Amino acid sequence: MPHFEVKNWTRLDFKTLHATFFKDQPVHDEGEQEPQYPMPVFEFKQICDEQILRAIRRLQPYKASGLSDVVNVVLIKCVDQLVPYLGPIFRATFSLHIYPDMWKEFKMVVLRKSGKTDYMIPNAYWPIALLDVITKVLSACVKETLEYHTEKHQLLPQLQFAGWPGRSAMDSIHILVNFIMDAWRRKKVVAALFLDVKSTFPSKAVRRLVHNMRMRGIPKEYTDWITCKMTG
Repeated sequence: MPHFEVKNWTRLDFKTLHATFFKDQPVHDEGEQEPQYPMPVFEFKQICDEQILRAIRRLQPYKASGLSDVVNVVLIKCVDQLVPYLGPIFRATFSLHIYPDMWKEFKMVVLRKSGKTDYMIPNAYWPIALLDVITKVLSACVKETLEYHTEKHQLLPQLQFAGWPGRSAMDSIHILVNFIMDAWRRKKVVAALFLDVKSTFPSKAVRRLVHNMRMRGIPKEYTDWITCKMTG
């Protein structure tokens, strides 16, 4: 649930911005029966205190805070005192299948995109979701585990760049340029089709996401956690 805060003056109402930023969930009918998923490619392991320490130490200290107004620097300065309490709470979200509703709320800051001629168009604005720092640390721990096993077991296509550490937009540009230059050397013509997938965050087809993860061998504990997190 977003709480809007608009930076820079705009006459657009919140309902218009909300309809632009948050699309309706697509309907995916996977059938009444659960598909036969393959065996997990790795075992589920609970979040450990060392992961929480790493996640907190990677935080940027003075980033904008979420609804709780707790800034990152508080966790960084008090990491040794907080980790023994955060560990059991984070692990309980898996063992008890509970994700607090207050962690699902966030502050949405709306900024003007520079260089636009008409700011009465909703797409001339840029939404930034400010999550609570506690949820960011928890998600970072889960992300670390999934990224490690995704890389280790090669669960994503080799030419996928988004969401894969060490594979940036610049890497994709280098591959594209190299492909074009090789084709030109062979006296070939290159045609490119660029698709702009808009308004993908934070709306997700959760059932499809979970299905795809299970088909790639992600343990059910992680997909159940994601379902709990995204519900509502």
